[in-house]
Amino acid sequence: MTNFISQRGFTLLEILIAVAIFSLVSTATFSMLQQTIKASDVFDDKASYLVELQRAQRLLQQDFSQVVARTVRDQYGDVLPAVMSENMSWGTAIEVSRTGRANPLEKPRSNLLRLRYFFDGEKVIRRTWKQLDRAPEAEYLDQVVLNDVKTWQVRFLNGEKQWRDSWPEELDDTKTTLPNAFEVKLSLDNEREFRWLFSIFSQIELQQP
Repeated sequence: MTNFISQRGFTLLEILIAVAIFSLVSTATFSMLQQTIKASDVFDDKASYLVELQRAQRLLQQDFSQVVARTVRDQYGDVLPAVMSENMSWGTAIEVSRTGRANPLEKPRSNLLRLRYFFDGEKVIRRTWKQLDRAPEAEYLDQVVLNDVKTWQVRFLNGEKQWRDSWPEELDDTKTTLPNAFEVKLSLDNEREFRWLFSIFSQIELQQP
């Protein structure tokens, strides 16, 4: 007597339905993965820019808090104020003399530094000179402090607690007069705005007996 075992495979319709379900699940999974990657990239970009923003604020704080009443001579021999501003196309440029210049190798040089902050329409740039008094074609170093900036403005707080848009206040003011504080206002390409205030610590020290 012969026994026959009945075997039944998948029909074409069942296979097509299984493939369709697998395709839908794969598409949904891939879409979720793409969104997760994009969200991660956006978060990383924002975190990176936040670090850059905090670094810029710390650098401004370090420079402005250590401003001193030290005039310099430009490449033409003219005396420049210890603190001076210049109205430019994209905002206020500010040039200062500051103390606290690092000297880890203990070279025979001054601990003072002359620097300038200016805005080129996209970036805030910090320029430093190797020497306080500048010879013709004096060498300098430019450092990008902050990218993706929309606007940049600087104001100065005088001894009467009044804010001024330029410094020195008057042409006949002494070139060693320092403001009490600086105000930096900037807006970014993402429409966020910031207002930073910086006091001059070294000025308080110079006034002590």
